Amino acid sequence: MKHYPSTDLKQNLGDVLAAASQHPVSITRHNKPRYVLMSIETYEARFVNDSRRVYAAKDAPAEHVEMLEQYTAELDRD
Repeated sequence: MKHYPSTDLKQNLGDVLAAASQHPVSITRHNKPRYVLMSIETYEARFVNDSRRVYAAKDAPAEHVEMLEQYTAELDRD
């Protein structure tokens, strides 16, 4: 994986985006990897089987609401 310092992004954005279109690249800060930049196609391919979803409370599936209610009831008993 290629590494690019965050301070170089402004000057080399085209190069960073070109590299990220081919494979994920690491964005570093103080010589430590902090972020990963990748194409949306790579991202979707990596996480296609991820069953986790985010819901607004009003849109949550009934079984999720029930689990939360059970858990909060258990907390109230403790």
